[in-house]
Amino acid sequence: MRRPQGTLINQLAASTTTTETSTANNNATAQTVIFSADTPHILIDAVLYMGQDKATSQGDEAVRLINVGETTADLSGWVLSDGASNATLPFTTELASGAAMWLAKDGAAFQRQFGYPPALEQEGTIPALPQLLGTWPGYADTGDEVILRNSEGDVVDALVYKAGDVNQVGWAGTAVFPYSVGAERGQILFRKRDWGTGAPIPDTNTAADWAQDPDDPWAGRRAQYPGWQLEPFFFTHWVTPTAVYTLGITPDNGYEMFKAHISAAQDEILIETHTFEHWGIAQDLLSARQRGVSVTILLEGGPPGGMSDQQKYLCQQLEAAEGQCWFMVNDDPADVYDRYTYLHAKFMLVDGQQVLIASENLSPNSLPDDDKSDGTLGRRGTLLATNAAEVVSYVAGIWAADFAPALHHDLRRYDDTFAPPLGYVPITTTGGTTATVRYPAPLLVTAALPLELIHAPENATRPDSGLFGLLAQAGAGDEVLVQQLSERIVWDDGASLRFEAYVAAARRGATVRLLLDGFFDDPTSPTSNHATCIALLAIAQAEGLDVQCQTGNPTGLGIHNKMVLVRVGGRGYVHLGSLNGTETSHKLNRELAIQVQSDEMHAFLAEMFGRDWLYTQHLPLVLGGYVPPAGYLLISELLYDPIGPDADEFIELANPTSLPLDLGGYSLSDATLITDFADLRRFPAGTVLAPSEALVVAQQATAFRASYGFDPDFEVLETDAAVPNLIDDLGWGDPATFLQFGNSGDIIYLRDAQDNAVDVIAYGNRVYPASGVCPLVSASGHSLRRRPFWRDVNDCGRDFEDWPSPDPGLLPD
Repeated sequence: MRRPQGTLINQLAASTTTTETSTANNNATAQTVIFSADTPHILIDAVLYMGQDKATSQGDEAVRLINVGETTADLSGWVLSDGASNATLPFTTELASGAAMWLAKDGAAFQRQFGYPPALEQEGTIPALPQLLGTWPGYADTGDEVILRNSEGDVVDALVYKAGDVNQVGWAGTAVFPYSVGAERGQILFRKRDWGTGAPIPDTNTAADWAQDPDDPWAGRRAQYPGWQLEPFFFTHWVTPTAVYTLGITPDNGYEMFKAHISAAQDEILIETHTFEHWGIAQDLLSARQRGVSVTILLEGGPPGGMSDQQKYLCQQLEAAEGQCWFMVNDDPADVYDRYTYLHAKFMLVDGQQVLIASENLSPNSLPDDDKSDGTLGRRGTLLATNAAEVVSYVAGIWAADFAPALHHDLRRYDDTFAPPLGYVPITTTGGTTATVRYPAPLLVTAALPLELIHAPENATRPDSGLFGLLAQAGAGDEVLVQQLSERIVWDDGASLRFEAYVAAARRGATVRLLLDGFFDDPTSPTSNHATCIALLAIAQAEGLDVQCQTGNPTGLGIHNKMVLVRVGGRGYVHLGSLNGTETSHKLNRELAIQVQSDEMHAFLAEMFGRDWLYTQHLPLVLGGYVPPAGYLLISELLYDPIGPDADEFIELANPTSLPLDLGGYSLSDATLITDFADLRRFPAGTVLAPSEALVVAQQATAFRASYGFDPDFEVLETDAAVPNLIDDLGWGDPATFLQFGNSGDIIYLRDAQDNAVDVIAYGNRVYPASGVCPLVSASGHSLRRRPFWRDVNDCGRDFEDWPSPDPGLLPD
């Protein structure tokens, strides 16, 4: 009996007893497409239109078909087209239910980029592959129509992208565009997946079916590239193994954990990480090689700032000991494109029996190996090691997918092209004494713990599992603690999913605390941690939410952690690994994180979080009219009319940022133009001003000392050989004069080494249009003082106060 198929139209009409002004919207219809179970249902599942294999004129161009029907489909005589050229599938071509196949222009080019051959090709470059008949459509980079017809010539499915014709039969609405976060070349347009089944979502013949959809923050706003394995890694990995877990904290005990695992290796060490710059770990790996242990490291070939000479040197040493250093590289002239924007995961597999997952690279700044009895210095981070067989085998699967040199030509082994400069001397010392070591030993836990492995780019943004699934459970009485290198307010096409998840948890009643890095952070950037905190606090104040957010640097070299602690229903969860708060991290990088339900681990790390919270840069809870600290050097106090002689004049500068500022070449001047009868004095090379510190320049050091009891940092006129002078720039103004401040008014310029104005103060009868004018002080001996020292609203009258008791070197909050 033939089974019915077609389109069922459901119509709903509504009425009401009240009087309505408009009844036109009281009807609605919905279409349900019904396919017979024995009817093939083939969709265009993915398209690579701008191939990476430029040497073959983008021969890796390809289209993927998928059978979402329940029976095997006979595709003999089906046609792939762009409306002008047609490639016909050969006879006996079949596609099983649930299966997919790639059709490519050039099979060899496709295999070079994807790591495996297509099912069919047009040009016959791989003799064993069946060939498409006719002409490959040649999809345009600027836009086109991808059309699939059955053997009877009917349009079965279509995709329109970019400038293609949106009136194409089988298509409705706007075209699909590549997602802007990733590169366009090599980007695969692909269908969204159902979170529960992994199958394509129901087809509506619109751009909403496709993962590049800019209106869908979860299943959309995505890219995919050759070499990714989205389908086998679509779901996060859940297990509850009974095992031994070792939870470490950097900089306190991270190196010791790595060393212990390396020292215990008997057969094989596999490391996948962003960078490798740690001399001590290199020596530990060399010792392992001497024991006959195989050592292989896979690294990012193009980290931000480039590959360091230290890493090149350490890889050279490892290769000399017959270990292996490999890099995931990008080489556009050779048509080699690394699969991920960055290889950013941080894990180590030992003997196929242990895995260590970390937030830290193999960096001396993260994993100091100094004597910690007197303290240390490093970056805050976390790491977790376990012998759970299910976890080890799964992470080994990620390694196998990433490290397959026979399949992926973006993998290159160390050779002389990676060599360090001749005579390079490696850095061998680490650590310091400024950070107290509070966790000399890691936490050991032996238990059956529910855990989840999450990794990007495949499954890190699932709303139903991983971090987002966990955060979605937090509500009244629960708690979310975040310690993170980077959290953004927005991603490319809207709010950051993480930012929204934290706010949503708070709106459900959860307590939310964010402690973000303040060491690397640029407070002036709209994507900074500082900006994120300001935005969160503003929402919290407006809505009465229990949210606090601060930046900090508890261990001296920044927060590099990627940790989220969640307490839900009295149970503690720990999320750690390499995932930071950026969109690139979640969608384009190789990342790995582990999420564990363990009250003991949660308590251990929550205690660390609480201690670190004390070492923060506090942000105001009352935000009306709040201006964040300036991200540049400021003039903080000026005494232009001392009670006694003008020799007592001074000017004070302040660093309101979280980083040291190099003042070499900076200048102070009362000259607006280079030809003015005025003076410009420069700071000598090597002048550095620490964060939240002041620097004082006096006209004459001896007079200043007599008035204030200590020496200034610099003087303009030489009166004391022990106090350095500012350097008179003879190219500016008149060399016959010197820098002095007018009593009736003046403009004082602070310029950088390129002579760009950094800060300006104008007072009395002089006006600087960009920042207005300060009134003259009310009496001789008063100074103009910036309060607070870190704020700059470019309005002299608001930034500065008339201060009766000049206090050079002291900065008011």
